[in-house]
Amino acid sequence: MISVLIRNKNEGAALKNALQSIKHQQTNYAIEIILIDDHSTDNSIDIAQDYNCRVIPLERKFTYGYAINFGLKYCKYDIVLLLSSHNILLSTNFFNKLVQYFEDQTVAGVRCTPVSNGKQVEQSLYSECSIDQSNYVHERDWSNLLIANCSAIRKEVAFKTPFNESIRSNEEKLWCLDVLKKGYTIYSNVPCYFIYNKINKPSAFHRDLISKYQIDGMPPMSISKYLIFLVKSFPWVFKISFSRWLANTKTATVQVRLPFKYKKGIYN
Repeated sequence: MISVLIRNKNEGAALKNALQSIKHQQTNYAIEIILIDDHSTDNSIDIAQDYNCRVIPLERKFTYGYAINFGLKYCKYDIVLLLSSHNILLSTNFFNKLVQYFEDQTVAGVRCTPVSNGKQVEQSLYSECSIDQSNYVHERDWSNLLIANCSAIRKEVAFKTPFNESIRSNEEKLWCLDVLKKGYTIYSNVPCYFIYNKINKPSAFHRDLISKYQIDGMPPMSISKYLIFLVKSFPWVFKISFSRWLANTKTATVQVRLPFKYKKGIYN
């Protein structure tokens, strides 16, 4: 029995594909879909209702952690798949594979595998990654912690250890660090595959960098590396810009020369 929890705001264009991939699941488990909506003004709600989702509007200003904590209160089942409306589940036995990991009561969460990450896909073919407090190495395992766009959690654990509602992103990774300290296990890179069908804006990447620094205090780039980056990157920026300008100029030149060099109906 699985609850699917989707955080949504004006994602109607992508939401239908995500819900369709859930509909195609071949499983004997009961599935419910909870859509936590941040006051959408598009057709998201209509689409959600077409797929029998339970739609719950947020009660206060959105943060990622708050939306999860709020949504969990409406989930009936203890296994909850946190899913982005931009994700498409790739196999029809996705839920059957996912549930197996929660047979171990020490498992607090399971991270599914995006097919865009070749390294994680390769690992999933041989052996999933099991992380606990004894074997966690920050530099190696940070990227293997849960991602809220497609990871399953145990609701009972999340009630005891709620998600941080103040941090601007990486709330799921901070939650993993908290539950690892309490003796739980996180599985990562399991053979449950999905496509993340969205190009994030640079601001989303910047937000993640800020929150990661707030969590571990480790800046991702030193001042010396930053200066080296500026020196090395400037010629490449110029070269790329010049190449693009030159290509566009050649195209424009061909267009200008057309009536002087060629005639309609003559193909020599």
